[in-house]
Amino acid sequence: MNNFYHKNIKQYSLQCAVLIALCISFTYNSTAQRTLMERDVNRQTLRNNKQNWGPNSKLFSSSVYGISFILPIMENDSMAIRTNASSHQMYLGTRYKLKFNDYFALGADVLYMRQAYRIKQDSSTNLLSLGHINNKQRLAFHSLALGLHLRVNFGKRGDYLGKYVDLGAESHYVFGERMFTHNDVDPALNQGAKSLRVQQSKLNYTKDLQHFAVLRFGWSKVLLSARYRISDIFSASQNINGGVQLPELPRFSFGIEIATWSRS
Repeated sequence: MNNFYHKNIKQYSLQCAVLIALCISFTYNSTAQRTLMERDVNRQTLRNNKQNWGPNSKLFSSSVYGISFILPIMENDSMAIRTNASSHQMYLGTRYKLKFNDYFALGADVLYMRQAYRIKQDSSTNLLSLGHINNKQRLAFHSLALGLHLRVNFGKRGDYLGKYVDLGAESHYVFGERMFTHNDVDPALNQGAKSLRVQQSKLNYTKDLQHFAVLRFGWSKVLLSARYRISDIFSASQNINGGVQLPELPRFSFGIEIATWSRS
């Protein structure tokens, strides 16, 4: 009988010990979760402000990838382009930020950009090929750019960028320009070739510098961007359009950007 009671007491004690351990573990986990949920953005923002580097700190940099589509808005001095996405700007680079306070920051961009304009082909607008109507014609620019912008932040933020607006300007140095034409030809007159592609470079009727005004709306890593080209692309040349100044290409573009950075 004593052995029976001793056995039950040992079993009961073991069950109680397991139950107490489970209660302690549950209480610890609940407390940890409660502490995590009680962290507010203000506390996290204050901690980030004491650091020198980070999305919401004094200094920060990120990589930028973007694409914009040139809007074929016709004006009195605007050369016509195709109304599809073949006229665009693609760019990548690095963006730096210097934070002044919770609301304002100064930023700088270093970018590589490729611009492409698909020229509409008809007798009244195709002035880049002396009145010849091509099957396809595209003017492309490769440039390096330096941009400056003022960033205005909105709302509370933790360790991320939050919501913001960028007002800025960019200056582009064009280091390469290309004119591409594509035409169907008679094989009997072109050594059996049915298609003729021509690439022209070092164009003396385009300018080396382009300037843009920039407006961006961002939420963390995603930005909507708009550009307006302030400067002209073309300059007068005796070698094209009879020396008469060419009408300008459309100036507006609208697109999207993605910012990326390392968490380390």
